[in-house]
Amino acid sequence: MEFVQLDEVRYRDFVMAQDRCFFTQLPAYAQARMREGFTVAHVGLVESGVIKAAATLLYQPWKKMFSRILIPYGPVLDWNDMALVRTFFDQLIAWAKQDKKVLSIRVNPLLIRRPYDDVEPGEETPQARLFDEAMAQIGAQRVAREFYDSPDIQMRFAYVKDLAGMSFKDVVSSVDQVVRTRFNKMGTNGVDVEFLSPDRIDILEKVLHHTASRTEMHDIEHASIAYYRDLMERMGPGGVFIPAAILHCHKAIALFDAEIAEVTAKLDQLAQAEEKAREAGKELGKKHRNQVKLFRTRLDVAERRKNETLAVQRDNGDDVVLAASLFIHSPHELVYLVSGAYSQFQSYYGVYFIHYVMMKWAVEHDVRWYNMFGITGDFSDDASDAGVLHFKRQFRGHVEEYVGTYDVPLRKRLAPQLGAIG
Repeated sequence: MEFVQLDEVRYRDFVMAQDRCFFTQLPAYAQARMREGFTVAHVGLVESGVIKAAATLLYQPWKKMFSRILIPYGPVLDWNDMALVRTFFDQLIAWAKQDKKVLSIRVNPLLIRRPYDDVEPGEETPQARLFDEAMAQIGAQRVAREFYDSPDIQMRFAYVKDLAGMSFKDVVSSVDQVVRTRFNKMGTNGVDVEFLSPDRIDILEKVLHHTASRTEMHDIEHASIAYYRDLMERMGPGGVFIPAAILHCHKAIALFDAEIAEVTAKLDQLAQAEEKAREAGKELGKKHRNQVKLFRTRLDVAERRKNETLAVQRDNGDDVVLAASLFIHSPHELVYLVSGAYSQFQSYYGVYFIHYVMMKWAVEHDVRWYNMFGITGDFSDDASDAGVLHFKRQFRGHVEEYVGTYDVPLRKRLAPQLGAIG
């Protein structure tokens, strides 16, 4: 096998043909990082002209004079073939060492350490054990820190729903009752989900700032928003999405008025039936009383929701952003990367409607993994992200635990001294 630098077209053709490739190994991601100042290279193992393994390398500037190579959620290869894995890393190390300024390689593969049933862990996979052995053999060190300890560590746990073989009807049937109830409200309360263009990404930024101010979520930096905009422009409409749930108050009020008129008419009919029965010396039974009770409850809810919406309209205008998210599409996977919502508008179910629209899109576009992404891996009620995990679990997926982050020192003395590992 020959280890070579690949041109972008050839590299793209390889990664896009894989069963699964995280977006951080796509060419558009590399292009966006280049704009931020990273040097980037696409490399691969080639046998008889056929690419067997590939990776996007980011050269992160380090201590002014040096750099380290980052391979986020890569390389892209068959993790069942440990001979291939070992050959790739041996060749990568030899190739990287040619540049005397590269201190280390940091890698965190999209390789499952153990399967989960919801949040219940199973046994460690053979591939993970063999990978650990391969890393030990090349002198790699496991990094003990997590993403919440340091921003240069990728997330090790994600919550994912496998949509394989599902219709959208199947998806709706598979989620918790609370989600189904929210989904069934779609189109009934004046809320639409609209896809924002890159020049409207400030809407997402404002929502994220609000969410960070009321939760333990880290506030979004403007540089991150610029990166998302660049990525969106490079990947296009089918690659990056910013769905925003927007309440159109006039539309909602019209719907509530229609509901009030319909229910009032039904209550009038029931009252007339009751009057006729009384005149005939009869008394209507339990079914009639239950219908009256049901319609009165519906009327109360519709009137209350109308009054709430009138207040929202008075204070915020006619078109009100409720929530916004950012999703990234890669081969057979849709990643729910960031999201936020205005707490005062949660009763309009904006976030749930976003997932309704995006899950429907996923089913229609050959997406298998609906990746709700980062969680801490602490599944207790005291976890810092307990509320986030509770929300994600409503969609009935499962935890994915990846093998974690490893540093490979290339300059065994200099790399530790300059903090390029660990």
